[in-house]
Amino acid sequence: MDQPAHPPDPDALPLGPRQRALLAALREANAELSCQALHERLSQSSQRHGLATVYRHLRRLQRSGLVRCRKLPNGESVYAPLERDDHHLICVSCGRSEPLPICPVGTGGLGLTQVLLQGFKPLFHTFEIHGLCRSCQQREPLAHG
Repeated sequence: MDQPAHPPDPDALPLGPRQRALLAALREANAELSCQALHERLSQSSQRHGLATVYRHLRRLQRSGLVRCRKLPNGESVYAPLERDDHHLICVSCGRSEPLPICPVGTGGLGLTQVLLQGFKPLFHTFEIHGLCRSCQQREPLAHG
């Protein structure tokens, strides 16, 4: 089943003003944001949000197919608007994360069909390759042969 070419239109969804503010802040950011970083940005604006409220609204935006989430090697979750289709190379030694220039999954969803999905409705995907960056390979050449 192909992934939608575009995320749902937020104007067509029943989003409240706080959810719209979260989505706008994510779209204005030039990188993925943790919930804490998003909370901090919003606390500097006229719309105050409690941290628990930010988490709750981020989950709703994910379920609506407007926001994607990925876990960093340290376990922290970071969020971005769905239209920002970033994928990463992640070093397991130093934790460095480099974006890939293209989406290797593409709109074909790795060839997933209705039969394989068994009724599952994809909203977003993440793609990460874990390994060793050049710097870590040079620092520890014998350990990683």
